[in-house]
Parts: sequence; C-alpha cells; structure tokens
Amino acid sequence: YGITGNDRGSQLKPYDRHAIYGTSSALPNQYIENSLILPLQVQLDQLKWETVSQWNLGLDLDLFKRLMTTIEVYDKVTSNILWDDYIIPTSSGLSSLLWYNGGEIRNQGWDIMFSYQALKRENLNLRVNLNLAHNLNKFIEFPPNFNNEVSTALGDGAYPRRAVIGDPIGSFYGLLYKGVYKDDASVIAYDENGNIIYDVNGNPLPVVFQNTYQFKGGDAIYEDINHDGVIDLLDVVYLGDSNPDLEGGFGFNLVYRKNLTISAQFHSRFGYEIVNGVAISTQGMNNRNNQSKAVLKRWRKPGDDYESIIPRAYMAHPANNLGSDRYVEDGSFVRLNNLMIKYALPKAYSQIIGVNKMEVALTMRKVYTWTRYSGLDPEVQRGSDPFWLGIDNAKTPPPQRITLSLMIDF
Repeated sequence: YGITGNDRGSQLKPYDRHAIYGTSSALPNQYIENSLILPLQVQLDQLKWETVSQWNLGLDLDLFKRLMTTIEVYDKVTSNILWDDYIIPTSSGLSSLLWYNGGEIRNQGWDIMFSYQALKRENLNLRVNLNLAHNLNKFIEFPPNFNNEVSTALGDGAYPRRAVIGDPIGSFYGLLYKGVYKDDASVIAYDENGNIIYDVNGNPLPVVFQNTYQFKGGDAIYEDINHDGVIDLLDVVYLGDSNPDLEGGFGFNLVYRKNLTISAQFHSRFGYEIVNGVAISTQGMNNRNNQSKAVLKRWRKPGDDYESIIPRAYMAHPANNLGSDRYVEDGSFVRLNNLMIKYALPKAYSQIIGVNKMEVALTMRKVYTWTRYSGLDPEVQRGSDPFWLGIDNAKTPPPQRITLSLMIDF
C-alpha cells in the first residue's frame, strides 16, 4: 500500500500557479491612449499534485523451473485530479483556468501472467505464455460545480458527451435504434403498456423529433423512452463503453532440433464497443458523398419492411442519422501480432559451403485479425479526456509487414 503524488507526466510546470499579466492596446482594452494591463492567467494558490492511493496484492510462483506465474490484484484511487484548461463561468472575467484540482477516479482490476515449458526434450522444446488483464475505471466524485455534459447535441452522427458517476470513463450515450417506419400510418406514439397515445382530438399521436420534425414512412425509428411522442435528450440512454472487459495476449515458442524455431504472439480484447464513424458517413445518405453498398437495402416505397433495411435517402434529413446504437458495434478481436519462422543450416552443411553459420528467417507483423467488427480496425486508441468516445473515423490501420532475412557468418 502506498500514497504517491502525480504531476501528470511533468505537464505541471513550476510557474503554472503564478498570476500572469499582459498589456493590450486593442479596443476596448484602452484608457484614452494608454494600454491596459490585463490578467492573462489567474493565480492558483491551491494548485497541487494529484494524490494516488493504491494497494496491490500479488503472488509470484516459479515451480520446477517450468512454470512461472504472476498474479496481481489492485485498487487505485486518484484524488485532487488535475484538470487542464478547466472551464469556468465567463462572468469571472476568464473562460478557463490553466489547472484545477478536484474529484476522484477509481481504477480496480487484476493482471495474470503465465509462462509454461510444455515440452522439454532433447530435440523439441515448447514454451507457451498467456497474459490477461481486467481494469474498471469510473468517477466516484466530481469537482465542485463540474459540468458533466460538454455536448447535448442530437444531430447527424452526434452523440451526447457526458460523464456519469459510476459509469466507466469512455462511455457513450445515445438513442436506441429500432428500425424503419414502413409507412406514414405506422408513425404512432405508444405508452409504456404498448397502447396507442391519442391527442386531444382523439387522433393517434404522431412521433416527432424535438418538436421540429414529424417522422414519415422510411424514417428511422428510435425508442421513445419516456413515452411522450417526442424523440429528444430525455430518450438518451447508456449504450456501452470502449474499455475492454478482458485484454491480453498469448503465444508460443517452438524449437526443433535447435535448427528450426517457430514463434507466434497474439493480442486480443474482448467485451467493448466501438462507434463506427465510417458507417455514419457512408450510410447516412443525407449528402452528396459516396456511400457504401449497405444503402442498397434502403427504404424506397411505402410497405418496404425487410431484414437489415435502413432509412431512406434524404438530403440533410434532420433525424435519420442520429447518434444511436445503430452504429455501435462489438469491437472484440484476436490479432496475430507477430509470427517468426527461422531455420539455421546444420553445421555440417555450413562447412560444405564454406561458412561458419547461416540462418534464414521470415518475420511477419500484424498478420491477421479475427473480428466481427465491420470497420477497418477494431483497435481504437484510448483517450485521456474524461469525455472521450471510442469512435473509428477510418484511421489508417496498422500495416502488415513481412521481412525475409538471411544471416551468413564466415
């Protein structure tokens, strides 16, 4: 157990706590013909390092010179969190503070490392390895006057960005997508019991988007969580997060007759979600950009209702492409990261051709990825922003590399 300080990787500078003033002659920062002195950085008397309180329980085993295991369980609480460019009310005369301390985050989890000499014979050796990790992070306290919502927009591909106590950092929120209205008559609001809601005139109440647009046949259906006939922020729910439930790797190293070596290492993540930003751009059909072949299954005429149907084509439609679970996919994957095959020519044959040693090796990186994710790369990078979202915006996936090498020792 221990308590340590954290300066955010030396981002915190020695003079960040001091007030800084500067002059400005631009109107209205001027008195007659004299420049005014303005505060550029407010003094931070209470600025300090983050405090990290952590306990670890670990077990290391080395048995029979064949099995090595490391197991660790940990719980870490970071308090007095350092927030950079912390937003404050502009009525203070400034829009943000360079730094601000406040709030708590908890990280809990475990790690397992396993290495085993499965075979140990004169002409055959095989060692296998496995490592697994699980981490859960969440806010347990916000700073005073903390704005936990930085975006409340509901629009084309927009997901409301918020932080919620108890939910993992990296969570995303949005609407629940339920399919496509087959015709205008099906655009009806229902109560929590599944009964039709009627207006004051006794007519079925139509579903509208933020009281500005009435849905039509061919439009997207979103679940009306509060059953008021209006799709808005009150219908936004937790959709998932981009932190894997389980992350790790496994591999092996095989040596045959001390001449042939084959080794492989895999990397994997399981139990996390990705927002497919590429699908948002190529399946929305609300602009003139190229679209994917998925739009061939779009709604075209009243009555269309078949599996995998997507909303109709409509230039700048206000509600057919909202941030919802329509674009949320399971990002779980297993990737063959490294594969190496090496062969050393037996010494007797090396001497025949007049060399001391000769080896040929084939090395491959990022060989193949097994995943159900439909985008380019399921390995979305994590962010440090508490409001970050795991969105795949078509970042170039890691390249596959193949290297053939020959080593000759004379």
